[in-house]
Amino acid sequence: MQQESNLTNAYLEAYEKACRRLIDCSAEAVCQNSKAVYEKKTGTYVIRYFDQQYRISCTDGSVFFKGNPAEPTTTEKVLILHYLIHAQPKPLSGKSISFKEVPNGGSIYYPTFKKRAIDPLVKTFSEDLQSFAKAAAALGGAAESFGDVSSTIYAFPYVPVTYVLWQGDEEVPSSGTILFDSSVSYFLPVEDIVLAASFGTYKLIGATEKKKG
Repeated sequence: MQQESNLTNAYLEAYEKACRRLIDCSAEAVCQNSKAVYEKKTGTYVIRYFDQQYRISCTDGSVFFKGNPAEPTTTEKVLILHYLIHAQPKPLSGKSISFKEVPNGGSIYYPTFKKRAIDPLVKTFSEDLQSFAKAAAALGGAAESFGDVSSTIYAFPYVPVTYVLWQGDEEVPSSGTILFDSSVSYFLPVEDIVLAASFGTYKLIGATEKKKG
């Protein structure tokens, strides 16, 4: 319980820090680098995060989200703010890389990445690839030619995430991987790339559960 409380406090501190940093940023640079839209009249950024648009209003030193029935978690708020803050003027390369190839720590963070993003993906969809394809399409995903089934979903306008699954058989277990554009580290720190991919996995699982319900 103490560890969970410390983690919650850490994300709240990270959120408050990111709020202050965003306010100090040039709105023109943020929009140019992230593909967000800044509404000067309301002091609001509008950014697409997965399949929905979010409004981030900068007022009296705080940033909050509105216009969405499901309030994003503090962790997601931090992720969205970090994207706006960290995005650099870099075009997408069109070249896919694995998480281990992400500069500045991809190989170090891989065990966490696998546990939080890949393992739940494989566990949920490896025996039902059709459900994965439907869930990905519901999130605006575009089908790819990797593996037995794959789809690219945009976590942010400049952060495409490609989810790949292979269906196993009696001799080879089912497996999966997640790929990124090689420019991804220009838009998110490595820890946030873990979050973006894992939230995408949770949203895919959630889309499937919603259909069943």
